[in-house]
Amino acid sequence: MACIDCDEFVAEADSWQAMLVEMMKHYFEAHHDIIAGHRDHPKGAWMERFMAAYREAEAADEPSGPAGQRMA
Repeated sequence: MACIDCDEFVAEADSWQAMLVEMMKHYFEAHHDIIAGHRDHPKGAWMERFMAAYREAEAADEPSGPAGQRMA
């Protein structure tokens, strides 16, 4: 999954929790202003964006069956 704010950092993880840990490392290094300025953003807005992006990335990694149908 790519960083939702710069697309320059990409990480892989087995769960959203593990991905969050990887992204937080990146944010403390590259986007400290976003973390420090959290008061200017509605509480939970970044996490909502992160979870939506994680779900999208996870869905894109699922194997597809014939004609692009997702397999159960």
